[in-house]
Amino acid sequence: MQIMKTEGIAEDISRIAVVRTDRLGDMVLTLPMCAAIKEALPSAQVILIARSYVKPLLFECEAIDSAVFIEDFKNDFIEIFSSVQPQVVFFPRPKFNEVFGAFKADVPIRIGTSYRLYSILFTHKIKEHRKISLYNEAEYNLHMVETFFNKKLELRYVPIKVNPTAKVKVIGLLDTLNIDLNNFIVLHPGSGGSTKVWPVELFGELAEILLKHGFDVILTGSKFESQLGQTILHKAPEAINLIGRLDLYQTIALLSLARGFVSNSTGILHIASVLGIPTVGIFPNTPHLSAKRWGPIGPFSTTISPQTTEPEKFDDMSLVPPQLVYKELSLLISRKMTESAS
Repeated sequence: MQIMKTEGIAEDISRIAVVRTDRLGDMVLTLPMCAAIKEALPSAQVILIARSYVKPLLFECEAIDSAVFIEDFKNDFIEIFSSVQPQVVFFPRPKFNEVFGAFKADVPIRIGTSYRLYSILFTHKIKEHRKISLYNEAEYNLHMVETFFNKKLELRYVPIKVNPTAKVKVIGLLDTLNIDLNNFIVLHPGSGGSTKVWPVELFGELAEILLKHGFDVILTGSKFESQLGQTILHKAPEAINLIGRLDLYQTIALLSLARGFVSNSTGILHIASVLGIPTVGIFPNTPHLSAKRWGPIGPFSTTISPQTTEPEKFDDMSLVPPQLVYKELSLLISRKMTESAS
């Protein structure tokens, strides 16, 4: 990671944009970058350019000053940058149309990787290969800020704020379902197709274990993952299936109330983690999909991956036993209780 010569530049900067237009988890791991920009230059406004479906993550978010959603501009990045008028724009995961829009809109400082065919459009290039996955995504994002400002900055997770209206609605729903607000675990068996997954049958076995230990179990996911819920219910019929029934605001509210959370590598995992919920993520070992690259960064989080010396089973997710997942979750719950009491 090279050092940029930026002496004298920062004092003239008042508006900094960060562009992140992919998925929920990516956004959770990008918000620490926004917080780091505010730490490096408190006087500057930080504007996040994103897709509108991440809006619930940004409710009262202290890491940014404002958000602009690309759908409001029909994905026209020249118009977006002409409207936002940043002096600096960071591209943690650049796309050509986004970078070209900043170039055509004459954004003075454009920061991104050195290793794309269109990197000539960046004024400041980061010489760090993400594909080798030496760091967490949040750390890679932080490195961009540290490099530009030539400052060592602290990686801090940014808590997601809960919408109070959504929380009231979720509490009412849980009450009608006779769920103990102090003793339920959320299982999120899907992945949105973004990674290799823990078999749904093992989620069912985990649900059985949790129910036997006195927890209520709630299933979450998108409406396209309803079959996963049915498979788990076949194993654990006492589980409550809310797959496809909650919007993102309500899902965040539900997670904030949970005793614990288990899922594959998903955006919802990252949300639960930064809400401070005891969180277990189940990850493959392949470097670009691994916990090292995409693991959660919240205070009560851990990850589990297949343990094997056989290369052909490197990503055999069925090698992760439900009993181990339960053990790790129990340890996190106990640790949070101990720290909360001290």
